[in-house]
Amino acid sequence: MLNYCIMDCYVDEPACFGVPPFISPYPRYLFGALIDAGVNESRIEYITIDALRESDYRLGTAYELVLLIGGAAVPGRYLGSAIGTMAEIKRIIGRNHEQRFAVGGLISRILPGAPNAVLVHNDIEKYAHQFVRSAPLDGRRSVEEIARWAVSGAAVVRLHPRFPDVICEVETYRGCPRESHCSFCVEGLFGPVIYREIRDIIAEIDALIDNGVSRFRLGRQADILEYQSDCTVFRKGFPKPAVTPIRELLAELRERKNRGLVRILNIDNANPGTIANFPEEASRILEELVSTITPGDTIALGVESFDDTVVRLNNLKATAAEAETAIEIINQIGGIRVDSVPCLLPGVNLIHGLAGETISTFATNYRRLSEIMDRGLLLKRINIRRLLPFPGTPLYGRRLRASKAIENRFAYYREKIRTEIEHTMLQRIYPIGMIVRENQILEIRAGYSYGKQIASYSITSKFPLPLQERQFYDAVVIGHRERSIITLPYPIDINSLPRNAVVRIPGIGKKRAVDIIMKRPFTDIAEARDLLAGVNRDIVNKMTAQ
Repeated sequence: MLNYCIMDCYVDEPACFGVPPFISPYPRYLFGALIDAGVNESRIEYITIDALRESDYRLGTAYELVLLIGGAAVPGRYLGSAIGTMAEIKRIIGRNHEQRFAVGGLISRILPGAPNAVLVHNDIEKYAHQFVRSAPLDGRRSVEEIARWAVSGAAVVRLHPRFPDVICEVETYRGCPRESHCSFCVEGLFGPVIYREIRDIIAEIDALIDNGVSRFRLGRQADILEYQSDCTVFRKGFPKPAVTPIRELLAELRERKNRGLVRILNIDNANPGTIANFPEEASRILEELVSTITPGDTIALGVESFDDTVVRLNNLKATAAEAETAIEIINQIGGIRVDSVPCLLPGVNLIHGLAGETISTFATNYRRLSEIMDRGLLLKRINIRRLLPFPGTPLYGRRLRASKAIENRFAYYREKIRTEIEHTMLQRIYPIGMIVRENQILEIRAGYSYGKQIASYSITSKFPLPLQERQFYDAVVIGHRERSIITLPYPIDINSLPRNAVVRIPGIGKKRAVDIIMKRPFTDIAEARDLLAGVNRDIVNKMTAQ
């Protein structure tokens, strides 16, 4: 009998992501903790929420313990994947009422209790380790334990249904290094800041490489720029960044990237307040990042609001002016194009539901974003979400309720930002004729194929023709839609494109598309020159007649 089951319902937490193709640290740490406690690898099973859906949420095997990694309290839409919801987790626990569960991840703090489930509020990997040793403890793991478990648990990636087409989220530290935290901050729930050693992070990545992983994101931290800050010098509550440690870590990763062992290297969260208050140190770190990461990356900024009253009342990370300064600095350093794509651009996170919001808050957000756009600065993404306060955070007890008028203005300006600002940003970042490399097809529906790069915050490529699922295609941009681009496989074979795809090429239209199809096959593109008159040259130059 298999003794232990790691059940991955995927996670989308403020500083941790594990929705396929991403694999969060949770299952890897758990696998390593069980092995470190003496459990043989053959006695550990790893399954995902997708497998549970196929079995109507019923387990076919009895386990000593099921270690369930919580999903999201609010359902999210992810191309090719669906995160486990609160309702699904309740269903799993309820339909397997004779099975013992331990639930970890932030969802454990808001999930209702059940007779057969232990809600682990601290580290589920620590609980698993102690459970095997007959001394279950809802406690916190140490840096030394994670150093061991991250390496010994690397092999679990081979059990992931999407392996080897995965990207591993790698933790650099936990906690928030600010002197005081945002009103909704969950990183503060983890206690004081604990940094991982460079050698331990590299050992984990080497172990993952040995197990067939080549894509990584340094994403499990509140602010990548604050890695190993000694927190002795503060400015407006922000510690001075330490350039040397991050430089040494990136040098190790760059060496592996140059040897072909690391195919994709991305980063995630940064604090706009760190950049605004320490522009010199932050700029030096950003330059190191740009020289190391895979071009096309995104550095997510927790701006949350451009309304300075909301900033003050919620102790947010930066004023509107400081946030714009951070965006400008990142554009200056990371906006260079490598293989036609900007190397590193900022992403902006905005939250609705904070203390002090008024009807004018959303107009302020729109205005500030418009000014950023008008200055020619680029934003890779704008993420607008509703606040979900967790127990233990200052906002949780206040249970702020927005009026209907505020809700209506939020919805109005969210749509206005998407259609007027995000769309323009898409057109600037992904101009017509640009090539977007290695899109994996994840869904096929209604004659369209939907693909994404296996990378951080990758754009959705919408191909107007059926392609092979799970296969990779380079793509030529031929148009833009809300939060996605319209593309064709590169090179564009004019002889084989279906009519729906030919029509979508800018400058062709329905009548000329019929003429092209009737006169095919062409021996070369020159033969179709008259029919392609007026078509964007960047697209024509990427055509072939095979």
